[in-house]
Amino acid sequence: MRPALALLATSLALAPLSAQAHSLWINAHESHAHQPPHAMVSLGWGHSLPADDILNSPNGRVIVDRFAMVDPTGQQTELLMPATELAEPAMETPNFALFAADLASQKIAFTADSAEGVYQFEAVSRPTFYTQYMDTEGRQRLALKPRDEIDGIDKVLMSVKYQAFAKSAVTVGTWSNPAPLGHDLEIIPRTDLSDVHVGDLIEVDVLFHGEPLTVSAKSMEFITAQSAGFGQNDGFALFSVIKNGRAQFRVQTTGQWRIMVSHKDDVTPEGPLSDLVGKANQVYHGASLTFSVQ
Repeated sequence: MRPALALLATSLALAPLSAQAHSLWINAHESHAHQPPHAMVSLGWGHSLPADDILNSPNGRVIVDRFAMVDPTGQQTELLMPATELAEPAMETPNFALFAADLASQKIAFTADSAEGVYQFEAVSRPTFYTQYMDTEGRQRLALKPRDEIDGIDKVLMSVKYQAFAKSAVTVGTWSNPAPLGHDLEIIPRTDLSDVHVGDLIEVDVLFHGEPLTVSAKSMEFITAQSAGFGQNDGFALFSVIKNGRAQFRVQTTGQWRIMVSHKDDVTPEGPLSDLVGKANQVYHGASLTFSVQ
């Protein structure tokens, strides 16, 4: 591979690790116009709410391993999954290419007998490995595989794993603080998200492998929050440092909001990532939580 092409391939492959990377989120909008209520649910991928790109875009795709709803009793139900094959244009003209968009959009129709409480929606991406190395012939290479699955490595330049987690929720009846879903990196609301108004204080817990994430001398841990009407189009967001697993902010506008967090950790034999020893040196996780403000 020529140096320019190799650099381009590396840049595209490492897009999820950059500050301008695509993010994964869930759109979950309640409708109470008719009773029983229903919710429209779909996946978001890219930068801007509510939909920025298709999930299987040639410019950078995400493969969703799990898309599910967890009811108030903790029962999980698999939802309709999006296509995973790399998208091909359905039409091409001199001015544009047309792609079909499968965002896993679906309707959740509740019934008069639906259990009351919070229904959580979760999406988990397929783990992706990136190994950049010099081979035994002195050539720089990049493989989308764990390090221990590659032959002919002379020197490892980079060895990482990336995975994204997304959550949202709708409420039937009365809100109660939902239980963690067990994601490697997870944002858990501690505020009633079924009745949020401009100016309300939103509190969340942030867990990494089930333990509170916190700012330290090792790393600056924080959440960001933005909406289509605040920050998103101008490239800024609210910022809150995570202390002992807790962060908070006040919402500024009505509409859909998205909270995001990212975290990098080293793989060590004693830590929570010990199962990745030999496969990667670092792990990058991203998590999101979306909700609506009245």
